[in-house]
Amino acid sequence: MQDSDNLFLIVMAFVAGFIILQLRRTLGRKDGYDGKDEDRSDSRFDDNKSDHGPAADNVIPIKGGKPEKSEFQSRVDESKEIGVPKSSPFYDTLEKIRSFDRSFTLPDFIDGAEYAYGMILNAFWEGDLKTLRTFLSRDVYSEFEEAINDMKEQGHQFHNRIDDIEKIELEDASIDGSMAELTLRYRGHMTIAIKDKDGNLVQGDEENVTPVVDVWTFCRDVRRGDPNWTLVSTGSE
Repeated sequence: MQDSDNLFLIVMAFVAGFIILQLRRTLGRKDGYDGKDEDRSDSRFDDNKSDHGPAADNVIPIKGGKPEKSEFQSRVDESKEIGVPKSSPFYDTLEKIRSFDRSFTLPDFIDGAEYAYGMILNAFWEGDLKTLRTFLSRDVYSEFEEAINDMKEQGHQFHNRIDDIEKIELEDASIDGSMAELTLRYRGHMTIAIKDKDGNLVQGDEENVTPVVDVWTFCRDVRRGDPNWTLVSTGSE
């Protein structure tokens, strides 16, 4: 009789354990929609995890490139401000540029020109002709290349640094057919120093920050799909 009682207690213990396990599984789930009625093969996240393993758990896959714009969004894009008031002497030119390139705005152009300013100057100081060839006109590239070669012949190196760009202003704007030119005035500060091959200071001062004003002109055929502008003229004040 005692053996039967012990067997009964063992069976009841297994049953109780099974019930507790099921309760823990159920209570551990989030409330709400659980996707049971959906075809699991349509889940992008599950597909991504099974293909790439646990390391991809935090990656949200993007499929198919850019989404198509709605008619409303297209109207919003087209009504985007050019960046100058209609009273500006440059408004008509910028509006004509925009008639060729509906994505054009002056603030966007200036953002790109600020990036280009630092990239081009750093490429020049480092003697990176490959980068310069991509963004400069033939004439400007020849001037930069000559200056770089002169520095190499003398065994000199630039140790320049852009400390800040305070302001970028539109100086001039013109368009002839679909060839547009925009001239910008950059105001900022730089540290300018040139050293010889032994590290001796030849010109400038690494401890002195100098105010600079540069005037650069960019050109682009706005009828073409290529959004890149080319630096066609440089000057300083």
